[in-house]
Amino acid sequence: MALGIKRISVFSITLSSVVVWIGFYTWRIMFNNFAVEVFDASPTDVGIIQATREIPGLLAFGVGALAIYLTESRIAAISIVTIGVGLILCGLAPSIVVLGVATVIMSFGFHYFEPTNSSQLLMLSDRNELGKVQGRLLSWESFAGLVGAGSILVLTLFVDYRVTFYIIGALVVAIGLYLTLALPSNRGKTEKRKIRLKKKYWLYYTLAFLRGCRRHIFTTFAIFLLVRNHELSITMISGIMLANSFVTIFTNRALGSLSDRLGERLLLVGSSFLLVFIFTGYAFITSLPVLIGFYLVDNILFGSSIALKSYLRKISTAEDLTGCLSFGMTANHITAVVIPVAGGIAWEMFGYEVTFIAGAAIVFIDMLFALKIPGRIQEETASE
Repeated sequence: MALGIKRISVFSITLSSVVVWIGFYTWRIMFNNFAVEVFDASPTDVGIIQATREIPGLLAFGVGALAIYLTESRIAAISIVTIGVGLILCGLAPSIVVLGVATVIMSFGFHYFEPTNSSQLLMLSDRNELGKVQGRLLSWESFAGLVGAGSILVLTLFVDYRVTFYIIGALVVAIGLYLTLALPSNRGKTEKRKIRLKKKYWLYYTLAFLRGCRRHIFTTFAIFLLVRNHELSITMISGIMLANSFVTIFTNRALGSLSDRLGERLLLVGSSFLLVFIFTGYAFITSLPVLIGFYLVDNILFGSSIALKSYLRKISTAEDLTGCLSFGMTANHITAVVIPVAGGIAWEMFGYEVTFIAGAAIVFIDMLFALKIPGRIQEETASE
């Protein structure tokens, strides 16, 4: 474990994540209702904005380059400020185009925060407990979602969407500025970071790419399906997010423990197997309670990303880790500018069923590649 990382505590990493996810959940919960009710957005409008929002993820390899000159702790703190600024600009947006621009700014902060914060946590953790510590952090992120959803549920009863964006955005900016000044360096003076693509990480990049494809379909169209086809209100959406965050507080810890105990391969393969049926269900089942149940299970299975990061940490060196995570984020977003637009157009031309059937096919391919993960990673890397 690198000496410098000891200067950053799990507490500061957790606090940063909680702030970021309160901000992100604010955007995630309100975006569809805000876009539809204020700007009368169409499925194509939503698809274009969602695609544009993912451009910063496509450019996330820049984190690896930044980490050569700035410490991960500093990049993470600046990213938090950027998220808050983006939320405030969402509230100020006079048109759907400006809302898209504000969303991109917020997205830059989010996508540059995640690899740096994850890198700090993975380097700080014992290799035998990578799943456990990630599960704990994801549980706190779910708690942040609970706080964010609850805050929106209360705030929107008294103020409109714009004021809600202002309040939460200003809070995120204030905490981000404090962390920028307060957090120490997370590495020693002699520690270096490298940004190189290596063949040994090909499976990680492939799985990150495929999981990105399926994620973009889910995050773009699952909630939109409930809002557009079933006319769910912002109160109902907030309630669903509250339930999701409450449940994943516990399930993320369980998934982390399962990753350590059963291995990364089994967790990744099992989650993909279940998701094949869930995506198919989105396409053919019209019962609202069942669809809400699918949404909750789908969100729970997002926690399986713990296993993918554990796999990477076990096969990578400390100097490669931040660069690998940033390239993984880019791989995760390669199709991000295509899938939301293509999915929106396919929805309008052929119906929403086609969009979700495509998602089921992608998940099946992801499952096949997950089977290639070695079953005894710890022993293999110990000799490197």
